[in-house]
Amino acid sequence: MTGLETKTAVVTGGARGIGHAFAQRLADDGANVVVIDINDPSDSLAGLGGDGVKRGIVCDLSSAEQIADAVHAVLSEFTRCDILVNNAGIFPTGNLDVVTLETWRLVQSVNVEAMLLLAQGFVPGMKAAGWGRIVNTGSGNTLTQVRDLAYMTSKGSVHALTRALANDLGEHGITVNAIAPSVVATEGFLGRERSNGPTADEIFARMSALQTIKRPSQPADLANMLGFLVSDQADFITGQVLHVDGGATRTGA
Repeated sequence: MTGLETKTAVVTGGARGIGHAFAQRLADDGANVVVIDINDPSDSLAGLGGDGVKRGIVCDLSSAEQIADAVHAVLSEFTRCDILVNNAGIFPTGNLDVVTLETWRLVQSVNVEAMLLLAQGFVPGMKAAGWGRIVNTGSGNTLTQVRDLAYMTSKGSVHALTRALANDLGEHGITVNAIAPSVVATEGFLGRERSNGPTADEIFARMSALQTIKRPSQPADLANMLGFLVSDQADFITGQVLHVDGGATRTGA
């Protein structure tokens, strides 16, 4: 028994990559798992283990209306969400010279505002139960020289929102933390076309040189941290941005 057999977990962006690893870990630990993704998550759900219920919801997280519908669907079937994993995010590149207001607002809506709306939808049930876990995916890139303006700003906001929610919800038995990865060896990153600039192997080599643990980061590394943060063993940890990056980040937050 892992303690999650009676819990329902919602994972955004869970159809692939880090989000899929999160969903797999929660399913393996016995939770009911609902994957919310802009793409149909049916194929990824079919591969999940565990004995809990698996559901998929197609949702554009830039739409407040679609988020409200997704929340309603989860609560209608499961009564409440015990574990909210805000993993979905978009990462268009561009510095000050090229970023548009349209792109800026889209990134903030998906990467930050969706977290707020989902928390507003699911926290009442957590409060009523006296137990809840919210885990957000941040980014170690906020401490680097990466110049993707909209993305970097959004992830800084994720870290701040994590702390603000932790301040708000601690008295109700709800912890709120963020996992901040660096570059992770997901199929999306490895398969991304690059017309110029370094290859994936070159990027991993560069990152490994900064790390104390000299290997690429894997989705399972982050899923292991998630498994701990949603457990009762972590009930005295909240408001933290935990850098899971092989030691690339050793100062700051």
